[in-house]
Amino acid sequence: MFLLLAIALTLAAGLLAFHLVQFFLSVRELSNFLKELSTGNLDARLFSRRKGKLERIAQDITSVMESTKARLDFAEAERQRMEAILRGMSDGVLITDTRGVVLLANYPFKRLLTVDGNIEGKQIAEVLRHPGLLDMLRDTLHSGEVISEEINLSKDGREMHLSATGVPIRAASGVSGIVLTLHNITRLRQLEEMRKDFVANVSHEIKTPLTAIRGFAETLLDGALEDKENALRFLAMIRNHSGRLNSLVDDLLTLSRIELGDVQIKKTVIELDQVVDTVFMTLRDKADRRGLTLRKSIPESAGTVMADRDKLIQIVLNLVDNGIKFTERGEVVVGLEEAGGQTALYVQDTGIGIPPKHLPRLGERFYRVDSARSRELGGTGLGLAIVKHIVHAHGWKIRIESERERGTRVSVLLESSS
Repeated sequence: MFLLLAIALTLAAGLLAFHLVQFFLSVRELSNFLKELSTGNLDARLFSRRKGKLERIAQDITSVMESTKARLDFAEAERQRMEAILRGMSDGVLITDTRGVVLLANYPFKRLLTVDGNIEGKQIAEVLRHPGLLDMLRDTLHSGEVISEEINLSKDGREMHLSATGVPIRAASGVSGIVLTLHNITRLRQLEEMRKDFVANVSHEIKTPLTAIRGFAETLLDGALEDKENALRFLAMIRNHSGRLNSLVDDLLTLSRIELGDVQIKKTVIELDQVVDTVFMTLRDKADRRGLTLRKSIPESAGTVMADRDKLIQIVLNLVDNGIKFTERGEVVVGLEEAGGQTALYVQDTGIGIPPKHLPRLGERFYRVDSARSRELGGTGLGLAIVKHIVHAHGWKIRIESERERGTRVSVLLESSS
């Protein structure tokens, strides 16, 4: 009896010891597995060599880990893709958390605000010195609403206009951060100002001759027709103003077609000598009336140039006409010269010259150095703008040099000559 009891106790103790060993081995395996996870090793797996429930638990844990790893890999890929998109945007993008720590700032954002170095991980107040943007970020965070404003700042001595938008990042617990986007609208504002100036200038330029025509016509209708001497003078004034109005409309249509790309440049081999002769023939009488000489200075060896004949005539015609208008005495010269391997077709006059401050704006529509004198001489302020567009359409460049009371020289740097 005692023998049987001893054997039973021994077997029970052995079985208990076996299970205890199994348990401690399983705990160690689980402990090692958890340590691997704590180091960030999501590829760690729990493989139990024990049979029974522990094996099934290990299989379940492994299945959960594989599923979790797949979801995390997908989330990381999405995060990297979105970050690449944000960094590659042409607009400036800044992302902060609710504490104002910068999570991401792309290159356009740093360039627009002249921020150097890596600012990610820093407080936004440390790197952003614009009070308006800081206020907008705070308002977006507190209100939880999208806020858009136009921000003006100075960069390199020039005013820059930015459209700024703050967008809250929403999470289950509320707002978790802010996305700030900056879009540079400086060019848009400049174009808007140009449009306003253009409309104002066109209105003024059209109204002036129309008012004169109407005034002279009403005077004639009120009885001036009987006064033949004054009637002829008034009719001549009406003809002059209508001609000026017609020139303005023609120049506007020409400039519009050029800017819209409707004017095609068809280059052929052109004899420069013939082009200049055609222009001189057209403007000879006008030059003679002002007592000016038209002179050509093109070497016989100059040969030809690849250009659109009609457009090249228009370039030289406008430049020579301007030279005649603003020269009291002397001459207007059309020449060709080689300098530094570059061929330049130039028009030079001995006129009043242009103050240096006006040179950068020459070629803008309706821009005149002396508005009163230009109108008196029938200038529309569009001729040089047309010339610049045609020159650029040829792939050439234009250079303007002037000296007060010594004259002006406009050079067209040709693409090639032979």
